[in-house]
Amino acid sequence: MSSNSADLRKLATQSAVYGAADVFTNVVNLLLVPLYTSFLSTQDYGNIALLILFGTFAKIVFRLGLDAGFFRIHYELKTAGERRALAGTVSLFAAGVGALLLTVVAAAARPITGWLFGPTPVPTSWVVLVAADVAVGTLAFVPLALLRIQDRPALFSAFSATRHTVNIVLKVVLVTAGWGVGGILWSDLAATVVFSLALMPTLVRHAAPAFSLPLLGEALRFGVPKVPHGLLLQVQNLADRKILDLFVTRGEVGLYQMGYNFGQGVKFATSAFEPAWGPFVYAQLGHPDARKTLARIATHVFAFFAAATLAVAVLGGDLLALLTPRNPAFRAAAPVIPVVALAYLLHGCFLLTSIGIGIEKRARYYPLVTGAAAATNVAANFALIPHFGMTGAAWATVLSYAVMAGLGFAISRRLFPIPFEGRRWLAAAAVAAGLYGVSTLAPASFAVRAAFEVAIVAAYPLILVATGLLKREI
Repeated sequence: MSSNSADLRKLATQSAVYGAADVFTNVVNLLLVPLYTSFLSTQDYGNIALLILFGTFAKIVFRLGLDAGFFRIHYELKTAGERRALAGTVSLFAAGVGALLLTVVAAAARPITGWLFGPTPVPTSWVVLVAADVAVGTLAFVPLALLRIQDRPALFSAFSATRHTVNIVLKVVLVTAGWGVGGILWSDLAATVVFSLALMPTLVRHAAPAFSLPLLGEALRFGVPKVPHGLLLQVQNLADRKILDLFVTRGEVGLYQMGYNFGQGVKFATSAFEPAWGPFVYAQLGHPDARKTLARIATHVFAFFAAATLAVAVLGGDLLALLTPRNPAFRAAAPVIPVVALAYLLHGCFLLTSIGIGIEKRARYYPLVTGAAAATNVAANFALIPHFGMTGAAWATVLSYAVMAGLGFAISRRLFPIPFEGRRWLAAAAVAAGLYGVSTLAPASFAVRAAFEVAIVAAYPLILVATGLLKREI
């Protein structure tokens, strides 16, 4: 148990450091919601939601899975010279692909804008700015991966914090100056430029000015199969905005985006955990008790994800009301928050239970999993949105992540069986669900209700500790 405790402490510490910058950024952005909603309308938020859709797809296409390919192949190379050659090769190729695809987007900006926004007149420069942000960002993923490989989470987070700070300051300045959505996009691009330039010394120190076709081929063979996986994953995550746009007003799309932003607060936990989880898993593989260690660690991590989900689901609606005093129209997004939080808990389950696919380097299974999840999402959106609007879109996301988690677990168990402690997971989930049910009985008075809800959230870890849920077999 002492070894497991040390592993858990190490993973928790690294996750906390990796996530510190993102948590800081998201907290600041939440605190700035009153400012943003004073200058941006629900329709502006709807336009931003569609641009996020485009940017996320562009990022996957521009990178060609090389971020994942570089990370995995690096661990197989035996010499420092080979690793430096891999870093140089992938960086040069990624920069060339990014420049080429940015040119393509600039040339096709008008039809892309027409497809994305329909008859709504918006500047074609918006999609070019988004593509430029993605293209510049291709210069950053290799040095960021190197920092993770070298076990330097503090420096990783310092770079991320700098990027986010520049972005937030510019957004405040430009949005309050009346630049609207354009100000958001220019802020993103400027921050990415600063971020990528700051990472260049790290890349120069650890990359050789070389171009190796065999190494590029190895990275692409692992990474390219993840491109359809990534595209399908974003269909699952973001297609609801476009489908919602077909049935409701752009303003309701903006409300959904606002509620989604609050609901995905669970990502504070999952996003912090993910960059630490991969290196931790691969480092365990040479140990005889690796499978048992991973299973025990996963139980504790799931309980943490469930705690984050409970906090977001219970407190999210009141936090939204508190942060939108000047534009109460945004408070209509509250029903979406707990549903989206549940979806991201299921995503956390996928991160934990699908690790066998990565361990066995069977990347071809990722498109199978995400394809089924994306198909579920699209079908459920078309079935639910006409009847339930944005709440239907949120439940479609839950259904798709349930499919994803189930398939990921089933395939991973066949490839690399891990004895996950399923009964403990179910017990932890049941405690969280029961407490959420109790929260619906909260009094109407805001102050009393807030105190009641905070007490419910605080009770969750106390119950787990009191019952010994994470320490004994059940």
